[in-house]
Amino acid sequence: MSLNENFFKYPEEIKPEFIETEDIVFRDGSRISAADIWHFMTEEAPVRYPYAYTNNRYYGRRLSGDVRLPSSIKHNYLMLTMNDRTSRARENGSPIIFVQGGQSVDPYYAAGGIALRPASTGAWARGKEEGLNLREEEMRSLDVREKARKAISFEICQTAGYEHIQEGNLPVDMVAPYLCLRCSDVGYGVEAHRHGKRKIGLFLVDFPLDHQKEKEWAAGYLARNLHRLTREIGKMSGKEVTENDLKEEIKLHNKGRKLALDTADVWWSASAPPTNGADRRAIFQMGGMELHGDPNASLTVLKEANKDIKERVKHSTKGEGVTDNARRLFVGGSCVFPNDFRTEEAGGIIVGNDNHWSDISTIVEETGDPYEKLARAILSYPYEQPIEGRAEWTIDQLKKSRSDGFLFLYNWGCNTQSAIARMLCDIIHEETGIPTLIIEHEMRGEQTEQLQNRVNAFIEMLN
Repeated sequence: MSLNENFFKYPEEIKPEFIETEDIVFRDGSRISAADIWHFMTEEAPVRYPYAYTNNRYYGRRLSGDVRLPSSIKHNYLMLTMNDRTSRARENGSPIIFVQGGQSVDPYYAAGGIALRPASTGAWARGKEEGLNLREEEMRSLDVREKARKAISFEICQTAGYEHIQEGNLPVDMVAPYLCLRCSDVGYGVEAHRHGKRKIGLFLVDFPLDHQKEKEWAAGYLARNLHRLTREIGKMSGKEVTENDLKEEIKLHNKGRKLALDTADVWWSASAPPTNGADRRAIFQMGGMELHGDPNASLTVLKEANKDIKERVKHSTKGEGVTDNARRLFVGGSCVFPNDFRTEEAGGIIVGNDNHWSDISTIVEETGDPYEKLARAILSYPYEQPIEGRAEWTIDQLKKSRSDGFLFLYNWGCNTQSAIARMLCDIIHEETGIPTLIIEHEMRGEQTEQLQNRVNAFIEMLN
């Protein structure tokens, strides 16, 4: 890593090797060369988004610093161009759909939309204001979040992009989450949008609760909801959505899911972690095909990352910043994540998390009625099963990832995760003997030091 005062800079000596790597291919068929990505990341982005180049170890979203991992640089390129790309796609007629609740996004894209979760809307919003340093960016973020908390409810655990949508910063066309799927805040957010100052289309995909995956009526009911969803999005995109459209989208997304599973198996099998935690998380999450607002671009980078990881494992290359014999942590719960960099400074590394890995690791059958097959896959997400079933799947992930400890994290106000935390952790500990720790995080973004101190103490205990 090269340092320029308090800012990160990609070293010029890696340029010749990087610009020989693969292009990123986008959904509309366009592409960008590695040489152009290099120019953006070294010349343009440091001026437009200086906060992203901070070396402040307290900033969990800073660039990973693993400069010899090309897929890491390309992931960061896609995150920093989220505003440019999403705004342009919307101007060209692609409706933007806000989603929340941990579902796969195949049907949204099959209907011609772009599905963005809260994290992606946050990246889009950050790109709207340029030239901010880290402090200015953090103050902007806190200010808009406070407006949203007052508008929705102080009972919420997170505002989920409400502030950007209702303040008009982001031209989102529809709010269409899966109701009753894992996240209690979905209901708060939808109700708030009903009487927000900006009128926006609302659509609910009703997810059948309470162990319904084996019941025929539930698969049919959810399939009809997915039909309605694609039809409504199609009205905005001008596309008459066919079953074949959804089939092709499922095939594309299955490529990402399978590639992520293969990458995880290789990563977890390595004698030393082949990347740091920040890069691992980004690579695994690309399998959900929603991280960058462009499934095809995510798949391009994921393919390259898969090759990178296999090459590193072959040569026993360790990720930048990872200590020898780092304690391996698996994270459960929703919406809270320790700072990867500070976790590694303390001698640990986060090797996996159940949030979203649940849907990424669920392959959808590609034959038959695509709506029914997708509905059955959604109903079988391990994360949404009764606690014993979810614990059984989590134990399997802990064993595969050779985890030393299990952290269960959630924000204060999360009614779903707080209710199951103790029983889930007790089952995992009783079945495996792996130490567990539950942390309820109060006020996201304002108690990061307390959270990290407890994580670091847990790592010390594991040592």
